[in-house]
Amino acid sequence: MKFSSAHKTDVGKVAPHNEDYIWVNEASGVFIVADGMGGHEAGDIASELAATSVGKTLVMALPDTPAEPQAMQALLSRTIEKANEVVWQASTQAAQVRRMGATIVVAVLRASVAYIAHAGDARIYLATEDALTQLTDDDSWVAQLVAGGIISEDERKNNRLSHIITKAIGQGVPVEAAVSSVPLSSGHWLLLCSDGLWNMVDDARILAEIRRNPSPAQLVETLVRAANDAGGKDNISLIAIHVA
Repeated sequence: MKFSSAHKTDVGKVAPHNEDYIWVNEASGVFIVADGMGGHEAGDIASELAATSVGKTLVMALPDTPAEPQAMQALLSRTIEKANEVVWQASTQAAQVRRMGATIVVAVLRASVAYIAHAGDARIYLATEDALTQLTDDDSWVAQLVAGGIISEDERKNNRLSHIITKAIGQGVPVEAAVSSVPLSSGHWLLLCSDGLWNMVDDARILAEIRRNPSPAQLVETLVRAANDAGGKDNISLIAIHVA
């Protein structure tokens, strides 16, 4: 499978510093976006530790792992749990009042398949010629309210509980990250992003920009600018991958 990618992270217009972290090894087909949990101590450290731990472990293990769903999904699960221990131990050693944590999305591209894992409300999208599909379910309290019909999709962005994440790296044992796989074909796009993008730019605009921007490098610049133009209320991080 041939693909090209680009990535970008931006502090946004409101946050005092950037707690997101992007880890990419294109040669191994490993792509990661981690988002340090807002309001928690050392969120930037947590996101870097989580992404780096997952990325390095995957790159080391992939050559000995069969490119088939059961083996790959088991590897992703083990890798996320290992990263959870790394962040948990770092928080313990720092004797923090509040434990550091990070949400994470991971995509591994092998043999025309994307193997994905996530914990938290960072997202992975698949864009085809016809549609943009969210491949991950948000691990958040407001997502549960929407799923239960208690609030509408339009009400979720301004809900006072929008900051409550129900699953994240470094917050408990085990994490039990969601893992899955999706087949890829020529012309498909994968988009990994923190909530600083999707909270500011809706799905219709994201798909429109994918159709308008022929290269990953152009796309990430355009989407970050769109998020900032809409208010830039959080850090904005994304990885765009185009399958040739």
